Amino acid sequence: MRIEIKKVKEQAKKDFEKTWLETSAQFEQPPKEKFIFEKKQGKAHILPDTVNMLRNILLEMGFDEVENMTIIPEEDVYRQYGPEAAVILDRAFYIAKLPRPEIGLDDTVIGKIRNIAKDIKIDILQDILREYKKGNIEGDDFTEELVTKLDIKTEQATAIIDLFSQLKNLVPVPTKQTFRSHMTGTWYHTLSAMQDKQEYPIALFSIGRRYRNEQKEDAGHLRVHNSASIVIMDPNIDMIAGRRIVKKIFQRIGFKKTKFETKKATSKYYANRVEDEVYVMHNGEWLEIADMGMYSQISLANFNIKYPVFNVGFGVERLAMVLEGYKDIRQMIFPQFYTEETMTDAQIAHDVKYIDEPKTNEGKEIAQAIVKAALAHKDDIAPVSVSVWKGAINGKEIEIELTEREEGKKLIGPAAFNKIFVKDNNIVNALDDSAGEKTGITYIDAIANKAASDIESGSEPDYELYTGMVKNLGKLNLKIPAACKKYMEANNKKADIKGPVFVTITAKACD
Repeated sequence: MRIEIKKVKEQAKKDFEKTWLETSAQFEQPPKEKFIFEKKQGKAHILPDTVNMLRNILLEMGFDEVENMTIIPEEDVYRQYGPEAAVILDRAFYIAKLPRPEIGLDDTVIGKIRNIAKDIKIDILQDILREYKKGNIEGDDFTEELVTKLDIKTEQATAIIDLFSQLKNLVPVPTKQTFRSHMTGTWYHTLSAMQDKQEYPIALFSIGRRYRNEQKEDAGHLRVHNSASIVIMDPNIDMIAGRRIVKKIFQRIGFKKTKFETKKATSKYYANRVEDEVYVMHNGEWLEIADMGMYSQISLANFNIKYPVFNVGFGVERLAMVLEGYKDIRQMIFPQFYTEETMTDAQIAHDVKYIDEPKTNEGKEIAQAIVKAALAHKDDIAPVSVSVWKGAINGKEIEIELTEREEGKKLIGPAAFNKIFVKDNNIVNALDDSAGEKTGITYIDAIANKAASDIESGSEPDYELYTGMVKNLGKLNLKIPAACKKYMEANNKKADIKGPVFVTITAKACD
């Protein structure tokens, strides 16, 4: 069946009820072909994938997950921000309600109702209208009440509703309730309720929507987006401990370097000069990713909270954009903003990049040495350790080795020297140079770059990287831009690079 859009719209404009009934009847006809759903695997959305990644990291670190309130009174914002609240509320969405009108039935309206359903009982209809006015009947139950109690058809009920002009001219009445524009706005109630009811530290996180009355939505702004917010309440929590914990969180996410800069203008719900902007190093540049601080004693006291509270929060969409390389938040979140373009094998091959690669000359030298040693000693039988590189990194003398401990196995697994190609828009692997468009990358190249990058940026000399059975690009230290990934998914293309690599790279301090 194909919907005749223009025809349906024109007919509905002339007679909604008739068009609704006629088009609905088409679904009562037996189908010409039996519909069979055979899709084996659906496509995940990047946003819940990022949320799940964050949840797993925070849960593993010992944070408890909670749900915070979504709707808060205007008064709460003043309790948090003090005199600053007036401008903060400019970003908040206020909630308005439609009043329940008095719907009278004069002779003219009753006559029109009789034309729709001649045997209708007006007294019962008046009872329904009174109950609706009192709020005893919800709006989404109103039509069903008419159908059930008046014994009429659905189309008759909606035609009667259409007669009530009082429902069409309602003006929303504003309230003092707001949707949370900051997750912080709802933490105070949660913390107040939980203090002294479990052991300290009370370490919590919540991931959920926040609503901001942005002047416009564009490549970097959405009016509704997700916040990952973390609080720690403890008599001894301070900013030093907070920085240490935040650094560990972002390391687990995948950012090796983190820095903190104290904000010049402190938000009033934080203590003065105890608010930091958090930056992470990504693709060679520092990116602002989060905001953190110690809650002001005034805001805590206003909610009867006795102990210091550390807080850090960041936008989930912002994090996903950084990790996946999106430039437009709308294209990342909403399918209606995605414009599909045709990509060639050469374009996709060019887009295959290392996730981590060394930046220093020593690091690049290490990566080359690992690849060279792996090729020279690939058939050595375990137990075996092969020295790859000796030298100074971060002021410490270290030695890097290729190692295999399991007796009888070869030092390097069979897939380590596979080359990565692109063929028919699929990312594939082979030893043959004619397998497709070359990326110029082998499995051992990607692994060596990962190890070298980790070693050059690590604070501790002891290090081990084991790569076993590779199943996806990420496991191999490879990535493609978000647009390329989305193009491949939309066209049912895959990265088929499974293979047994079995490579262990170690680094240790020299004696």
